Amino acid sequence: MTGLRRALVALGALAFALGIGALLLVLGSDHQSQRGLAAALILAAAWSFAGTGLYAWYRRPANRIGPLMTAVGFAWFFEALNFSGSAVVFSLGALTSALPFAILIHLLVTFPSGRLETRLQKVLVGLTYLDTIVLQLAWFVFSDPAAEGCDGCPANPVLIEGQTALRDAINVGQVLLAIGLIAAVAVLVYRRWRRSSPEQRRALTPVLATAALAFGFLAVQLIASGSGVSQEVESGAFIASVAVFACLPFAFLAGLLRSRIGRDEEVRMALSAENEQLTAELRAKVEELRASRARIVAAGYRERRRVERDLHDGAQQRLVALTMNLRLARDKLASEPTAAAELLEEALSEVGAATVELRELARGIHPAILSDRGLDAALGGLAERSPVPVAILETPGERLPEAVELASYFVIAEALTNVARYAEAEGATVRVTRRDGLVEVEVRDDGVGGADPAAGSGLRGLADRVAALEGRFEVGGGVGEGTTVRASIPCE
Repeated sequence: MTGLRRALVALGALAFALGIGALLLVLGSDHQSQRGLAAALILAAAWSFAGTGLYAWYRRPANRIGPLMTAVGFAWFFEALNFSGSAVVFSLGALTSALPFAILIHLLVTFPSGRLETRLQKVLVGLTYLDTIVLQLAWFVFSDPAAEGCDGCPANPVLIEGQTALRDAINVGQVLLAIGLIAAVAVLVYRRWRRSSPEQRRALTPVLATAALAFGFLAVQLIASGSGVSQEVESGAFIASVAVFACLPFAFLAGLLRSRIGRDEEVRMALSAENEQLTAELRAKVEELRASRARIVAAGYRERRRVERDLHDGAQQRLVALTMNLRLARDKLASEPTAAAELLEEALSEVGAATVELRELARGIHPAILSDRGLDAALGGLAERSPVPVAILETPGERLPEAVELASYFVIAEALTNVARYAEAEGATVRVTRRDGLVEVEVRDDGVGGADPAAGSGLRGLADRVAALEGRFEVGGGVGEGTTVRASIPCE
């Protein structure tokens, strides 16, 4: 058994014991009439609120409605003290007789959460406790039970005599404030009901309907007590209000259960909407993946065509010319050694140019320096070959996984190529950092800006390359602000 469950069981046992004590106290009274009806009403109100409150407290411990309902139940036990023959006990009962109604208003104002959330709620509840505790005490100090028709009631041990007018003024003020508070609470909860969703109305309706009837009877009793109407009318209204109040905790419990059902329904609406959103996002992701794969395949075809073209127009042509020169040199080697030597020199020049072109071509496919010496050396080579001054501000210092290293290199290489071709920049900076499971790549220039990844295949291809590694790629910088290329690539 958990600590909360043990505490609730103990409170339930205490409520049962207090109920038996209240029953004996009421039935043993010699100065109150209708003792049997009073005992039944007190026990019905106290036990119904205490029992349902403890149940609600156990089922929803984070909600404050359960503790408040339990407090109302225990407050009703104080009503039995009005039947005591002891002056002190009788006085305590008179002072606390209005307390259950204050906690009930607290319940209504804060239902279904039990929390005071707005300033208006705090003011209304504060005034309610002021009326039922402070003004009740002020009234009782000047009140004589015997003079008010309570034959056989114990004397008021704190009575200040001779202040009948002040007592009546306090009583009128207390009644008017109570009526005003009931009206204000009625307006507040009705407006909240009007603004509520259908699910919330299902929770509020049983509570508000029952409470409206109960507080209606209470208002009649208060008006009757302040206007001098017959005692029968006042007693009848009080009995009716207590009888309805005894049913109110079941309305609270029904409202809580309905709010739980409504909340479950809202969670299922919310889950359905979230599922639809996730499905849409997944579809968009799949479509983007298909488009990315198509662009990667297309980029591969373009790259192969570029390599074929570069080989055909560059190294292949040079090798054809080299072959022809070597044949001419061979034919002239015996008869024209000087001409043969010149042809050989030209052939050597062609070999050197072809070697350079093949090296550049190979570097574009996969730079050997990156595989052999790592990203630091490869970036140094890029900076040296760049026609725009490039400053390498930071690099990881250690080797990265091959795929991450290769993607980082090509992001920087393509970005620096664009700087040289389009940026009209005076300088560029490169930064590569590794932290928190990511490699962050940044290339920044001070050029004209306005780069658009969608406008060309180069940056779009880089975005696809980075996305293939579950990374993020972005290009920033408006016109006249330079361009910043960033890539974040997962790297464990």
